[in-house]
Amino acid sequence: MNGLLHSSARLVVGRVALSGLRMGAALIVARLAGAEQFGAYALLLSLTGLAEWLADFGQTDIGVRDAARRPRRRAAVLDALARMKRVQGPAVAMALPLLLLVAGQDRAVVLAGCAGGVAVLATAWLQPARAALRLALRMDRDVGAELAGVLVMLPLLALACLHRAPLPLLVASFAVARLVQAALTAHWAGPVAMQRSARLTPARLAGQALPLGCAGLLVLLYDALAPLLLARLLDMRAVALYAAAARFIMPVLVAVQAINSAAFLVVARDWRRDPAAFARTQQATLLLSVALAALLFAGIHGGAAFLMGLMGPDFAAGAPLLQLMAWTLLARAITTAMAPLIVIAGRQGRAMLLTLLSLAGQCAALFLLVPYMGVTGAGLACLLVELLLGTVAVSAIAQRVTGLTIDWRPVAILLGSAVATTLLVAATPIAGSFAGGLAAGLILLCALLLMGRRDAPLWRQLAGGVA
Repeated sequence: MNGLLHSSARLVVGRVALSGLRMGAALIVARLAGAEQFGAYALLLSLTGLAEWLADFGQTDIGVRDAARRPRRRAAVLDALARMKRVQGPAVAMALPLLLLVAGQDRAVVLAGCAGGVAVLATAWLQPARAALRLALRMDRDVGAELAGVLVMLPLLALACLHRAPLPLLVASFAVARLVQAALTAHWAGPVAMQRSARLTPARLAGQALPLGCAGLLVLLYDALAPLLLARLLDMRAVALYAAAARFIMPVLVAVQAINSAAFLVVARDWRRDPAAFARTQQATLLLSVALAALLFAGIHGGAAFLMGLMGPDFAAGAPLLQLMAWTLLARAITTAMAPLIVIAGRQGRAMLLTLLSLAGQCAALFLLVPYMGVTGAGLACLLVELLLGTVAVSAIAQRVTGLTIDWRPVAILLGSAVATTLLVAATPIAGSFAGGLAAGLILLCALLLMGRRDAPLWRQLAGGVA
């Protein structure tokens, strides 16, 4: 299990760095282009993200799962995946601007959709190489390729904003990032031997991935629903505030996802073969996810006013929204750690149904709360739905379908420590400032270290699960 610890560390560092660079991109657009342009840019990236998922639709994850379980079929899986992407990529890339045109969007938005279509093509192109890197436990190269793409994008984006470039050129800089990422991923994956197999056709792989693809699409819709409805119910300023707050939440979710991505291959392999190792790894993954989320939650909540102020004066009013959205981190950390178990058990249909219920619940909550509470209602709606239909339901189903029993006591200790820390800092004069965020993070870190000294057997078990 040494690979899990090393892969987790590399992925967390890489994903956090990637999220930091993306936060830099958001700061560039918000400060140089203004709140209205930032809101439109964020919406177009959300739509492009939806299209990118449609170009993959969970097939890469299912292919990696099957190849990890049956190494002899690795080449056949990668071949089937490559053939599918050659069809899906162009189809979805063309559909994005066409749908925007049919929806009656203006010329600038349609052209931005064309730029987004280029990003979709690049994303489809890189999927087989990404799968090969994951199977070789070289996810660090996958992250490195994405980092390189964003590093190329940043100066292009800054130049476009300084010259007041229209929305299509802003989205085009994102497309350039995806092209660089695709080229590097393919280069680092190297030539992959492909073999055709009558037992694994693209149609069969697509059928296996269909429930997961639908569930993933619903997850993306779930994340994009609030900005879309805020644009309809309120205005682009509300969209900008929500998108800015979400930018500070996203690095934490990305880091938590990195931990679980590194653990996915191990838990998928050990579920049937070694139940004891499976349980240890999953317990360790859950604790790592919650500990990381709790630390960053404390820092974000304690320094919310300072963080939103970084986006510019127009975003200062979003500090209470950021504090509210920070609470969803704790719930999402648990959901993110437990949801892969449903896929591993082959119950993708349940994941899709649960996500559909969450999407419907969020839509209803947004329509009920936003007209009365404004953009704050959007944050509250997401928190309530995540707690009830995300964390609680996903954890219960994941344990039932895998036969796993999680020890929730250390998780409760972590969560309680995080809540106590934020309440303590909130009662001080430094609440909301940079000092408040730093103090909250340091206090919680010290508390975790003290708990580690007091409960040494617990933390030795955690170390053993990831070593």
